[in-house]
Amino acid sequence: MAKVRILAFALSGLASCRNSEELKSEQYFVTGQQLYMTHCANCHQMEGKGMSNLYPPIAGSSIIENKARMACIIQYGMSDTIIVNGKSFSRPMPPNPKLTEIEIAEIVSFVSMKWGKDSVYTPIEFVHKALADCKAD
Repeated sequence: MAKVRILAFALSGLASCRNSEELKSEQYFVTGQQLYMTHCANCHQMEGKGMSNLYPPIAGSSIIENKARMACIIQYGMSDTIIVNGKSFSRPMPPNPKLTEIEIAEIVSFVSMKWGKDSVYTPIEFVHKALADCKAD
């Protein structure tokens, strides 16, 4: 009976362990959420729904599907008119030059896991390449 208890305890410990990808995804999500609240929620709101006709929603927006573009907009801002869910928004989004690539990766991870279809984090290498590509344009 004691062996069964030990085995059950050991198996329950293994079941609660997560692999490094799951842990990193959770870390990026939590940190990304904090960064989103600090840098994005004032305009895009806590639930990503935007502010009526002033600032576009992120939740339900197709921008979530283009993480490279999202990273570029976060870093460099945007002054063009954007159409989100059939609605035009023309207020400029200021750049965030003080955000690091890891912070941008964490925000993109949070947004794409919270309101998109991703279940894993966006790697910093992806953001590095995306920012280099959009800076070159």
